[in-house]
Amino acid sequence: MSEHHGWADLPEGLLHSVVALSGSFSDLFAFSLTCRSWRTAFSSYPSKATFSTLLPPLLLQPDVAVITPCHLPFAPKRPCRVTDLASQRSRLRCQIPLGSFCFTGASYGQLIFSSNGSCLLVDVFTGLSVSPPQLPDNNRSKLYYGALTAPLASPNSHLLVSTSSRSFFWRVGSLFWRSSCNETIKQIVTFKGFWGESTSTGKRLVNLCLVACGDMLILIRSRGSFPARGDTFEALRLDQSTDNAKFVKVEELGNWAIFISTDERSQPLSLMNPERWGGKSNCIYCYSHDSEHWTAFELGKPASDPSIFVFISSGGMVQPMWVVPSMFFSRCL
Repeated sequence: MSEHHGWADLPEGLLHSVVALSGSFSDLFAFSLTCRSWRTAFSSYPSKATFSTLLPPLLLQPDVAVITPCHLPFAPKRPCRVTDLASQRSRLRCQIPLGSFCFTGASYGQLIFSSNGSCLLVDVFTGLSVSPPQLPDNNRSKLYYGALTAPLASPNSHLLVSTSSRSFFWRVGSLFWRSSCNETIKQIVTFKGFWGESTSTGKRLVNLCLVACGDMLILIRSRGSFPARGDTFEALRLDQSTDNAKFVKVEELGNWAIFISTDERSQPLSLMNPERWGGKSNCIYCYSHDSEHWTAFELGKPASDPSIFVFISSGGMVQPMWVVPSMFFSRCL
């Protein structure tokens, strides 16, 4: 240690042990921004993906005004508050793109936008963007849904988009789109290393979402039109014990918690043992617009605060959502 004259000279192995002890995404961001050598040590840490299973996702709150001296009124991006449930005193920010593009979905730390046959993927925290090729000239209908089948850096990642009647796939890095089924895909979910889609053939499904919790595929639904006063969430598990797989109701989620965003096109997330950061198992975490704060519904029970109102829908603007930064997803999915 006598060879090391400052914090920037600490050996990589010691820095990796500090990374392993981090208790929030805020801590990890602060570590990586300390200096160049610490950022290099963070980048080379071999198990960053494990943090997505240990730490709660971050809550983006574009509906909350943020005052920052570096924000220009007519800039192409605007600041957005970010809440870290594991470090709620931290003051995090990100930048939300502005312009003619409409929000189409969010998955694996990427925001997905579309406009007149063009798509744009924007990393929530780095701001780096990817522009796929234009959709075919005769398929420029409004896009209602967009999702990635795997993290953007994965070798077999695809972007899927859906119009009101058709879906298209783009393999990241390729030059062309591939036409898929004549149905609207409502959601992409990865389960046991494979991904599949939930489709809708015209009948609109309200407040339904699929989320993988370890070896369980869970369908979450709300008893009311909106999770509001007196409404409750229900959970059904995919039972594959017979030839005809079916969803069966479960009374508890065990030691799992599920995070559902305001926009139904944002990727639902799950987390095991939330008590390690002060959370609670067997709960559905949502966002309450009235209080501009997150809230937790215990499965099968209404919100503890009768004034809570959760609105789940879809629109052209970015809505409050739960996000895991892209750097913490495994590239091998």
